Amino acid sequence: MKLFYMPGASSLADHIVLEWSGQPYETVRMDRGSIKTPEYLALNPTGVVPILVDGDFTLTENVAILGYLADLYPHLQLAGDGSPRSRAEVMRWLGFLNSDVNKAFRPIFFPERYLPDDSVAAQLAATARGHVREYLGRLDAQLEGRDWLTGRRSIADAYHFVMLRWAIGTKVGLHGFENLSGFVRRMHADDGVHAALVMEEGLAPRSGRAHSAPDQLMRLNERIRNNLATTLKAEVLGTVAYSEGDGPELEVRRGLVEIEIARMDTVFSWQDENYRAQAAIPFRNFSRYVSDGAILLDL
Repeated sequence: MKLFYMPGASSLADHIVLEWSGQPYETVRMDRGSIKTPEYLALNPTGVVPILVDGDFTLTENVAILGYLADLYPHLQLAGDGSPRSRAEVMRWLGFLNSDVNKAFRPIFFPERYLPDDSVAAQLAATARGHVREYLGRLDAQLEGRDWLTGRRSIADAYHFVMLRWAIGTKVGLHGFENLSGFVRRMHADDGVHAALVMEEGLAPRSGRAHSAPDQLMRLNERIRNNLATTLKAEVLGTVAYSEGDGPELEVRRGLVEIEIARMDTVFSWQDENYRAQAAIPFRNFSRYVSDGAILLDL
């Protein structure tokens, strides 16, 4: 079993389900250039990820791959409890995420494809963020009183997690959606999810946390005093909040980020498949997040 994936893409959902299966598999990391090579296009003429290769069987399209994996490992009940209605519920939410929520991000990722005028394109992206939040409201309501979209963990939850990461990463935000925020925390605590992120984003394994928070702050302050480079990588493990002007409180996307530290502010940068974002917070807040364990520095 081999998965072709790209960091930040929706192929993370398939990666998570492969981890949940507990079965051996291989991965091939792709990028913008490699998905357009003749070799890759021979496997998937659309030039996108994911692709799943199982022996002599090659499968594309997320919904198809997720359904195939659920059927390969029926004991996990990732497509419902075995009844037609239970499976239909899983497919209902998977379809909503793939057909509605995913597509709603496109004007945010590629506004210039819809409107060439930069000023109008920016307004289009802002309008699209509002549409995404409408969909998030429906998902938040579905999670009321539930840990998972259909009451039990399923392939839809893996895809749901990717969409919420996109929402955080594109500054749509989860503010006001407590059920969605709780879901993201549960997924980040999941060993299979973390294992997939370790492979895709280079996160540190949970057993490999090298330095305590006080030690990290001491090392960081020493670098600043010695005028050493203060651009480094970090992993966001918990909630790191920021605001843009008088706007609502947003959250830095969890996972691997690059940070640039100045005397007054700390700037976070992160990138998903189609989007690069930045956020700035006061240095005192940054120090508090490091001290609280919400940020792990690569020192």
